[in-house]
Amino acid sequence: MLRGEVEVGTTYLVEVPHVLEGDQRLTFGALRGATFPLTVTGLEESAAEGVRSVLSSTTAVTLTAAQCVELGLPEGDYEIIGNLRTADGTPIVLPRVQTLTVPVEWLVPFTDERPHGHWDATGSLW
Repeated sequence: MLRGEVEVGTTYLVEVPHVLEGDQRLTFGALRGATFPLTVTGLEESAAEGVRSVLSSTTAVTLTAAQCVELGLPEGDYEIIGNLRTADGTPIVLPRVQTLTVPVEWLVPFTDERPHGHWDATGSLW
């Protein structure tokens, strides 16, 4: 799509190319050939920033001041990051929001049909 055709607040389908150039290989290498929905939240000259929902067992818990004192931590803000699992070790997968900036030309109007030759990364962290 062209920048003038993209509207903030609209959900588009991102089609990540199979062949990536330069820095795109580092940022989007795991998503080569993928499609996923992205709701545009901002536009730059040739890029769209947006959010998408992904599933992950990784979670973060911010400690309260009382918990920090109880643990003997120096004054400050602390966060514990890890995987959420049941007692038997089964991962619990939760939705979370991921912010991404993608080239505008990767955006196409959102439909339920996916293009042939691309894999569906909807909900996939990568």
